[in-house]
Amino acid sequence: MEFIEGKCPKCHEHIQVAPDREKIRCMFCGEEISTEEAVQELARETAPVQSAQGNAAAYEELKKEAMADFILMLRNLEEPMKGFRKQTYESKFQEYYRNHYYIVEEIEKAFCVAPDKEAFVRELSGKFIEDAAADLEKLPRKGQKGQRQVDNNLAMVAYLLPAIAEYKGTSAQMLLDILVDMWNSSFPYTNIKASTFELINSGFRRRFCYITTAVCQARNRGDDCYELSLLRDYRDSYLMGTGEGEALVQEYYNVAPTIVKHIDKREDSRDIYEGIWERYLKECIRLIEEGKREDCREVYARMVSDLKDSYFFQ
Repeated sequence: MEFIEGKCPKCHEHIQVAPDREKIRCMFCGEEISTEEAVQELARETAPVQSAQGNAAAYEELKKEAMADFILMLRNLEEPMKGFRKQTYESKFQEYYRNHYYIVEEIEKAFCVAPDKEAFVRELSGKFIEDAAADLEKLPRKGQKGQRQVDNNLAMVAYLLPAIAEYKGTSAQMLLDILVDMWNSSFPYTNIKASTFELINSGFRRRFCYITTAVCQARNRGDDCYELSLLRDYRDSYLMGTGEGEALVQEYYNVAPTIVKHIDKREDSRDIYEGIWERYLKECIRLIEEGKREDCREVYARMVSDLKDSYFFQ
């Protein structure tokens, strides 16, 4: 039997359709859809691209729409930390992806017909970053700007970049590479990296453990070792359940990747990690084992503050 190409109107994945059947079941989302609906959905996607092939005016219109809408993917995401928990992240991300799918699709259409694809991606990324920077400048106080940048970094890592990767378009890799590079260059002390929804969701309990993981690796301890498992459980079951603890984790998330990067560049990095173990993490583990969770929070907070002062601005 020969198959034709279609597109699921529910999950928007490209699928193979048997033309002699009225209804099929999508292999990605499992929803039952009509064959005609799948074919029409693909036609709606490709029509603007086909009409823009070799048509400069049509391409400019596609580009204009993509650039105007792309900034909404960050503007629309307020307080990203609230949904970034093991119990809620999957549903929050799926909601975000559904609401902004059309924007990633617009970018893909414009990319497919762009005469210079890299130039299009750089212009798109530049406009996006300009809008984020202008939004920061509207805030009157330095503390407010710092908090907004923390939120923006988390929004990028946990939602926007994974959404681009989730679409699996031909534009995805170039857009991720260029956008991340330009973002890190534009905002001081920022070192975000692109990831996928699957990677974040499947390894969610490893989030926020950059320093602890680096310390354990330096001490030849595995990712599932007792110390890491205990500290992750403390973070998820206690810190994330309190206002002060959540704020502390949020600050940690913003500074820890840069701290680890700076330590790793030093010749005495192994000695530094051993010192972190002896001074902070060993004490944290003892306090958790003794049920002194609030005392552990104070040691944890001191570690974040001390390491930030010592290594973040290097």
